[in-house]
Amino acid sequence: MNQRSYVKAVAKRLTCSKARRDEFVRDLESDIAAALAEGETWEQVERRMGYPRDVAREFNEDLSDRELAAGKKRRRLKMVGVIAAAVVVAAAVLVAAAWWMLPKAAPVGATTGLDEQVAVERAKEIVTLLDADDFEALHALSDDTMAKGMTKEKIDQARAAVGENWGAFVSFGTAYATDLTQGGVTGTVVSMAAVYENATVVYQISLNADSQLIGIYFG
Repeated sequence: MNQRSYVKAVAKRLTCSKARRDEFVRDLESDIAAALAEGETWEQVERRMGYPRDVAREFNEDLSDRELAAGKKRRRLKMVGVIAAAVVVAAAVLVAAAWWMLPKAAPVGATTGLDEQVAVERAKEIVTLLDADDFEALHALSDDTMAKGMTKEKIDQARAAVGENWGAFVSFGTAYATDLTQGGVTGTVVSMAAVYENATVVYQISLNADSQLIGIYFG
């Protein structure tokens, strides 16, 4: 992970207001720049600081109730941040990468390094954004290819193929996560059901090692 992706990975896990998040990011970038200027390599800085999720968790634990409330509101309104692209096929938004080999499964995190709970929470976040038609936030959580290929029109077509009038969201069912390698592409796939008033929809959310969305299936 390079310096830019490291800072981005920390920032997307912060549960505070946008202003406080931006302030923390500036401080983090400043600390990194100072360490590099003093002769540390980026690899040394990264090891010393620790995993992005741990840096973010320590920061979040010290937040005031006011900041936590602001963070929840921000994430509801605009969430800011195994497959290269997505297309609509029949009743689903399917991956468009060339899956020319049979999938090889591995325990969750074994190949991507993603924590299972982190992957499940990100998958739920993505489904919530889909329900809200918040494509700006969805694109922010996606890799570049996925962001370009995912549009409201495609999602609406897939929804219509699954069934009309799902009704309001009720709850998530049990989620399962595994790492898959297919066609030379590796990601963590979270499978879970979402219960709506008039339908139960099964989602498969594919994430890369940076927790970015790289594929969606639902049906």
